Amino acid sequence: MGASVEQLLGRLRLGSLRTSEVYSYPGRNENWSGITDTGSSVFVKQLKGSPKESLKRYRRVMAFERLAKGGVRSFPSPEFIGGDEEQRLLVFRMLDGIRSGSELAADEEFTGFMAAEAGRTLAALHRLPFRAEDFPEPDPHPYPPVEDLRSLPLEVYVNATGAFVQAWGLLQRDAALLGELERLRAAEAGFARVPIHGDLRLDQFLLTDTAFYVNDWEEFRLGDPARDVGAYVGEWLHRAVLRIPAQQTDDAFSVRLTHEEVVARGSEELARVLPLISEFHRGYREGGGPDDDGLVVRATSYAGWHLIDRLIASTRESGRLSAIVRAAAGIGRTALLDPRSFVCAVGLGEAP
Repeated sequence: MGASVEQLLGRLRLGSLRTSEVYSYPGRNENWSGITDTGSSVFVKQLKGSPKESLKRYRRVMAFERLAKGGVRSFPSPEFIGGDEEQRLLVFRMLDGIRSGSELAADEEFTGFMAAEAGRTLAALHRLPFRAEDFPEPDPHPYPPVEDLRSLPLEVYVNATGAFVQAWGLLQRDAALLGELERLRAAEAGFARVPIHGDLRLDQFLLTDTAFYVNDWEEFRLGDPARDVGAYVGEWLHRAVLRIPAQQTDDAFSVRLTHEEVVARGSEELARVLPLISEFHRGYREGGGPDDDGLVVRATSYAGWHLIDRLIASTRESGRLSAIVRAAAGIGRTALLDPRSFVCAVGLGEAP
């Protein structure tokens, strides 16, 4: 923890963490949390990455804070205390007794009530009133990265793992998939854009005994609400597929299931998560989320992309492509190529 953190805490009159017990959590950004010598419980994040990209992410967080706290009723997110743009530092009030959605899901404690509340909360985000001047510069979402699917930048290729190159090669040779991803990106401009999270995962949901919050706003922007809905769906589908070999072995590379076993276990896992998707969608609609005729179809496409994106992410954690992760990506491909036929299968109700 550098001097810049202490300086910012001092300017915000929060005291010092110098003599406190400080905790850090894994992630792409530096972070520190603890109780200062004045009794303030804080979470400090320093955005990492290139100066240009980290500045964009910092300003997106600031845009969210201005928009979400400016209405009659503020959006449920951790309390932002202050920041330092030059140092890319953000200070939040630390929540007590929190559990993330991913922790609850891993412990099989993510309930239908929580799923519906997640849907209502996401609907509130998508309904936030905004003005054109709140988003002065175009900021298209970078994913799916169709340009990279045509050709990877040399720097990315040189620094890539073998698994990453293998996964990317599979995608780049798939003309049908590439065409559908390009269509999905091109179609986004034709739909009403609303404030979206842009990087929604289960670990972005934070729950305490009394409240429900959404965290991490570095990808906040205007976009298609189907992106966020699809990301939530994709999270549960991905978890369902990864659990298929869980009862046989902890090593996904050693899976030796028969076709019948895979189908049976996959059906069991899908049946387990579909109610959590259906309840989420019910809550989203009850909360007044945008629900145009094509939203569930587009959300199914984005759920498919989420599964493929998880394949790419897995290559940064392992030198080999897991068979089960490839299977999840295959399901994602199927959903992308024919989303209308899979709306019901992924728990989003009847296709329009």
